[in-house]
Amino acid sequence: MQQPPLAETEFARTQTKRKMTQNEIIQTFRACQVHGGSFERQIATAGLLATPENVAKILRTWPAIESVYGPGSKFFEKEQF
Repeated sequence: MQQPPLAETEFARTQTKRKMTQNEIIQTFRACQVHGGSFERQIATAGLLATPENVAKILRTWPAIESVYGPGSKFFEKEQF
């Protein structure tokens, strides 16, 4: 049985939040670089270098990055650039 793309899975749908702006995405990854663990910091670095399609994959695959470091989080607010 063929699996649906990640964006079409039930988990991805329940984790979807409002669409972030490009500046919010950058700030989210920067906050993750500063405040995240070693693995999260590497993912954030990859996110800052990634194509838009790969940024979307990163955010879909690791929704905790947006929820912990994204808009509305304490880390996001600390990293106002």
